[in-house]
Amino acid sequence: LVFRSVRLRVVGGRGHTTGVEPRPFGRLAGAKAAGIGVDPHMVVLTPARPAGEITVLNPHATRAEFSVDLRFGYATTDSAGQLRVELNDEPDNASAAGWIIPYPSRFVLKPGATRTVRLLARPPAILADGEYWARITVHARDDAPPISIDTADTTAPRLHIAMETATVLPVFFRKGMVSTGVAIGSVEAVARRGAIDVRATLTRNGNGAFIGVAHLIVHDSAGHLVATADRQIAVYRTMRPRWTIPIPPED
Repeated sequence: LVFRSVRLRVVGGRGHTTGVEPRPFGRLAGAKAAGIGVDPHMVVLTPARPAGEITVLNPHATRAEFSVDLRFGYATTDSAGQLRVELNDEPDNASAAGWIIPYPSRFVLKPGATRTVRLLARPPAILADGEYWARITVHARDDAPPISIDTADTTAPRLHIAMETATVLPVFFRKGMVSTGVAIGSVEAVARRGAIDVRATLTRNGNGAFIGVAHLIVHDSAGHLVATADRQIAVYRTMRPRWTIPIPPED
């Protein structure tokens, strides 16, 4: 029986206050499995520090064409409680996509080469205190030559297969006083063999995204601790995530 399902606490999500979070270059170089290496994993800008940067790595064995763009987006959940990033181009009061500019926005990298992309925020002259969001999307397209096909027909077309990948990371612009918190709404817990599925409605308070941890505790009917779990969360507006907590077998 779940007596107390969810407790939230901030674990330093706002510790990275301004600028870019530095990372060892080895982490970037090791990001080959993702198809694109990008560091850092997020950028935070402010009126006092309106410029930031990301470093892009080409981990492919061939040259690749890169493009960088910004769209309004934030993390949320779908109807099944799975995390997803909502991207759209509709006007939104929290959007910074229209006034954060990447440079360069297009470039070509040789295998293993890197390029610094600078980001400059040019917010409107009148902007309320709060946090504004965008998502940086880095696209990569292999610049491989066409593949020749052995055939007696000299008029046959040449096959060209190009792989295109993309990675998305958040950028925040914080102005003035930024506050945040989470209100926990309805919570449901369903027990099944070996696990408990928990769903909770989380609504952000304040004028900035809540980046923190959901701490879940499971007790049995006698009040004894059965299991605990920590899940990272990013609550931008309202979301209803689904978490699965493994339950150890009874002795």
